[in-house]
Formats: sequence, C-alpha cells, structure tokens
Amino acid sequence: MQFSFTGFALIPLLALESYVQVAAQSPERTVSLPRHAIVFAHHSDASRKNYDIWQIAADGTQMASVVVLPNHQDQFTISPDGDELIYVDLVNGKRDLWRRNFSGKDPVNLTKTPSSEFAPAYSPDGSKLMFSSDRDETQREIYVMSLDTRAVTRMTNNELHDSDGAWSPDGTKFAFTRYFPGDDQQKSGGHGAIFEYDLQSQKERQLTHLGGYCGGVDFSPDGRRIAFHRVADGGSEIWVMESDGSKPKPITQSFIDEYSPAWAPDGNWIVYTAGTGNDGLGKFDLWLMRPDGSGQRLVSSAANTQMSPRWRPGNHFLK
Repeated sequence: MQFSFTGFALIPLLALESYVQVAAQSPERTVSLPRHAIVFAHHSDASRKNYDIWQIAADGTQMASVVVLPNHQDQFTISPDGDELIYVDLVNGKRDLWRRNFSGKDPVNLTKTPSSEFAPAYSPDGSKLMFSSDRDETQREIYVMSLDTRAVTRMTNNELHDSDGAWSPDGTKFAFTRYFPGDDQQKSGGHGAIFEYDLQSQKERQLTHLGGYCGGVDFSPDGRRIAFHRVADGGSEIWVMESDGSKPKPITQSFIDEYSPAWAPDGNWIVYTAGTGNDGLGKFDLWLMRPDGSGQRLVSSAANTQMSPRWRPGNHFLK
C-alpha cells in the first residue's frame, strides 16, 4: 500500500481521542489475538523526515526496530516464511529495492536502474517479486521479477498509472490499483479503481466501480475476499468485497481516516492504520478489527505516525 496522504484536511486531535475512547468502551470479553508479529513503517524520530521499519506483537508489546537507515524506508514486503523482507530505500530522489533477512545481515540491492521502484510484493511461494516502476514510461506499470535469475517481466502496459499490486493466495492472479486522471489530467481530479490480472489468460478486468480512490488491496487468506481502502468525500474508510468484485461494503464508518488493511494469516483479524491529517503532520496509529468491522482495538499509539502494517508469517515473537 502505498498512498500519499498529503492534502487531506486536518481533523482536530480531539476527534482522534474520541475515536479511541469509543472503540475502547466495548472490548471483546475473550480475545484470541494472532500469534504473529505486525511489521509497519514508523516515523521513529521527532523530525518525521524518514520512515523506518519496525515490528510489534499483536497485543501491542515487544515493539522493536527492524530496518533503521539514514534514508527513507516506507514500503516493504515480507517473505512467506517470515525470515526475509524486501524494502524500498529512497536515496537522492531515487527508490531502489533491497533484500535482507530480519537479522540485518548482508543486504542485497535488487535493482540498479535509473528508474524508481515502488510497492514490492512477494509471491505466495516466495520465488517472485511483484513491484511497480516507471522504468519504461513516465507512468508506473506492474512488473514481476524472478528472485532466482533477476529476470523482469512487464505485466501491464498502458498510458495510465498502475501500482500497489497484491497476489492472490494461490498465485494465479493479482489485484492492483489503476489511476484514472480527471478531465483536466490532474491527479487531484481523478480516481483509482481496483483491477484483477489473471496470469494464465494474461487478461485483466476492473473489479471496483465505486468512484473515489480505491487502493491498498489485500486478499483474505482463503482468497475469497479483498480488503482495501476507499478515499472519497474528504475521508478514507476500509472496505471489503468478494474477490470477483461483488458485494463491496465499508466496514469502518468513522470521522477519522483508515488505510492499508492487511488480513491476519488466520483470516480472523485485519490490521490497519487510523488517524488524522497527513503522514507528515498528522497522527496515525495501528488498529485491529474483525473482518466485519467489529472488535476494534488499539495495537499501538507510539509517538509520531505508524503506517502500512503487514503481518509477519510464522511465530516470530521478539525475544
């Protein structure tokens, strides 16, 4: 997920505090949280100039840094075994993909082109990497890299902006967001729709027709549903639909903004980020909820902002 929050109206901090209080008034009596760490991008310094990558247990304990570098790492993906991650490192205006294990040893630069790469996503079997790039055109397109040979295949080819891809659990297709500019060709006047790309037929089809900007897609572990955020009418909410695009409905309806949903490996929880303002000046925290929007609970309200949460597969509790 990678979405720019700049330009949204600031909501008073009191609104965020009220949201936290309301959600805390009706906790579930018996809660079984996923035994998986949540990995996220975090403004760990007061200046908020750069994101680092951190992780935390689902109960809000054991928060610790994973990737802390002088540059900006706000986009990442985690290998299916939970041992490695691939992240975007922003240096001098150029974004490159780097691969490393969670212990921090021997990072490997996967891309060394004049272009920038965005939104990496491991394939379900861990053999391939999907990402978006402007390497061939001025607009971003979707690409897939073999992590064994480093060979890259271009998947989408059009004059529009394609990004934020997510694999289906069986690896036979992926979903992504395509941006349609407004009549004046300005991004501020356009919208984003979710598309599906079938790898066998090499055909794509549009899944959402909701208006606004639909992005941050993530498949449920059984592949039957897709969670995403929809930005419209001055705010952002989390939505869920069937994987064929049918039955779309919002599962959050609040006065603050919710983004970047990610299904837990057991399918019983969704982690997301909620807050106010933009990612440089606002305050966003990590939250959990059930797939129907119930059981909302705060995971972490650390200083500054926490964005783009993803689950780390396997039982990787911090020591």
